[in-house]
Amino acid sequence: MSATEPIRFGEKITSSGFARTLNQRVDAYFQDRGISRHANAAMIAKTVLGFALWVATYLLLISDRFSAAGVVTLYVVHGFAQLYMAFNIAHDANHGGYSSSRRVNRLFSCVFDLVGVSSYMWRLLHNDSHHSFVNIDGSDTALASGNVLRFSPHEKRRRHHRYQHLYGPLLYCLSTLDWVLSKDFRWLFYKGGFGNRRIARHPRGEILFMLLTKAFYYTYVLVLPLVLLSVPWYVVLLGFVVMHAFIGFTIALIFQPTHITEGTTYPRPGEDGQVGNNFVDHVFETTSDFARGNPFANWLLGCLNLHVVHHMFPRICHVHYPALSQILKETAEEFGLVYRERRTVTEAFVAHLRWLKALGAMDDPLAAKEA
Repeated sequence: MSATEPIRFGEKITSSGFARTLNQRVDAYFQDRGISRHANAAMIAKTVLGFALWVATYLLLISDRFSAAGVVTLYVVHGFAQLYMAFNIAHDANHGGYSSSRRVNRLFSCVFDLVGVSSYMWRLLHNDSHHSFVNIDGSDTALASGNVLRFSPHEKRRRHHRYQHLYGPLLYCLSTLDWVLSKDFRWLFYKGGFGNRRIARHPRGEILFMLLTKAFYYTYVLVLPLVLLSVPWYVVLLGFVVMHAFIGFTIALIFQPTHITEGTTYPRPGEDGQVGNNFVDHVFETTSDFARGNPFANWLLGCLNLHVVHHMFPRICHVHYPALSQILKETAEEFGLVYRERRTVTEAFVAHLRWLKALGAMDDPLAAKEA
């Protein structure tokens, strides 16, 4: 496939009998209850809680009332607040699921910028690339690791990959540290496409906003603590690094098992850009849920563990996902679609590590399994 050849799926979503039935049942769910697909009172409460946690934990951090160990601990607690904000507010808003208002969604999408991640680059990397072309090598930027890790059987296997199930979790701890300091800038200068989207020049306003919000993040999370706290400077830097180790590993714990795991597939488009199956089948074959029956996990993680329904309905607010995932699973069973899920967070992450080990040991573990 040429670099400029757009990727296309086979049968359109709307022509699938499963998709029609599912859409009818989802529509009926909202119509029968007279409720919106977007934020409700529970979501607003989660939003208020998120901002309160973010502000309160930061004020405690810079209060200069704590020892070195206390400062490092508060950095981690503040990191939890950042994660909660990203999972429960920013992610929905960037998909247009928080509100029916584009302005409201754009406002709350800036929560990503508050926690050091460019919301503009997120939309390119996550919405345009990952969501549109899950597990398609060369199009899904979530598979890109610069050959440090091998996430797809279509990537070249290198000698160091045989140990990636061991060093991978350690690198995950550095992932958001890299993200807030480097990743957004690297992708800003990337000359390729984001999925099928080609950008000749990034909007100046988006670049300026990214630079300003990055400066804000570095100032509030590093500069002000260095100025205001009486602990040694290296304690502040240690707290910052430990915070990101916690954030990075937690994000990997939640996101990696939803696609890069045992049982999912990695389709390859033909030379004409055509993917063999339709988009619905593609989502089911490349995506997996975990801890679906755990209400606390659903609440805490912004239902990111209910990943199949999220990829089917990314513009619906996550507070509706527990009910919709049950509708989705029942409908999938009626139509003979395999609904991939694992019972717990631990089970899901272990399956991810087993898949990393298989990718490091064999050129094509999928073919080996079929044989």
